[in-house]
Amino acid sequence: MDLNDIKNYIENKIEENLNLDYKASGSLQKSDAKTNEISKDVSAFANSDGGIIVYGIKEHQINRHLPDSIDPVDRKLISKEWLEQIIQSKIRPRIDGIIIHSITVDENSDQVVYAVEIPKSNTAHQAHDKRYYKRFNFNSEPMYDYEIRDVLNRTKAPIIDIELEIIKTTREIKKPFGLPEFTFGQNGKAVKAPEPVKEYKTQYTLRVYARNTGKILANYLNAYLKIPEIHLTDDYENQNGITNLFMENTIRDIVDSKWVADIGGGYSIPKYGPSRYDPILPTRSLMLKDIKIQDSVFDSDIDLEWVVYCDNAEPRNGSHKISNIKIFNE
Repeated sequence: MDLNDIKNYIENKIEENLNLDYKASGSLQKSDAKTNEISKDVSAFANSDGGIIVYGIKEHQINRHLPDSIDPVDRKLISKEWLEQIIQSKIRPRIDGIIIHSITVDENSDQVVYAVEIPKSNTAHQAHDKRYYKRFNFNSEPMYDYEIRDVLNRTKAPIIDIELEIIKTTREIKKPFGLPEFTFGQNGKAVKAPEPVKEYKTQYTLRVYARNTGKILANYLNAYLKIPEIHLTDDYENQNGITNLFMENTIRDIVDSKWVADIGGGYSIPKYGPSRYDPILPTRSLMLKDIKIQDSVFDSDIDLEWVVYCDNAEPRNGSHKISNIKIFNE
């Protein structure tokens, strides 16, 4: 992160949400009350869905939860190392993967903004007051017993997210072979016609991956992706114009091959065994499906919604906006 990201929050009036919180510079003080509050806020993010706390942005006085202006922190009084030490010493167990971005506001001074990037944790974290907190309505609220148990169960089931990318393929259209075309000039002599202009066709493929972000092996997986039928190249069953594409983590192994004689000598046809589930290791991903899509999908900027069912985990869902999906040229 850099200063442009901080200015973007303010200029575009990005409101606080489950994954984003603004704190004025006064939130970073060396009193017990303030450091305990830091442990409360950071642990709440880890116990919920992760996110970013920005220390050094003042909230709007009237429209709460909207950023108003940069309220920098003096790095000589509050260092990045001090903030990191407070977070790690006042939260139990320690949160792995926290990143603190120190963003300089003025090159000629020690004014900075600290953006604390907090990952979603696979266990419950206790603040310094021996309570467990969660993010709720822009605030850090105490968790109920069942909510703590739910967080603790994150380590007992795989966590599957759907990742999408778009492959752009451009190929020359091959025309059928024929005799050279000729035309006649003014003197009646035949001359070869100019070469035809090459034509190209562009095709877009939506590639779907399942990534296991948990710590448990994923054995059996079913997933569904919703996409409007008008944006698909191939025909699929749809309901009210929406196709609910089914995917699973199955593969078929080549167990044998059959030789087919031909005039040119012949060729081999592979024989496949029965389908089997292909487990997904923690941190690894598996490609589930390639889907041919129309270029009209980029005009609508739709949200592609997905849901995943995996082993004994609760169903997990989410969405991806087309404009946010990376496009790769093949």
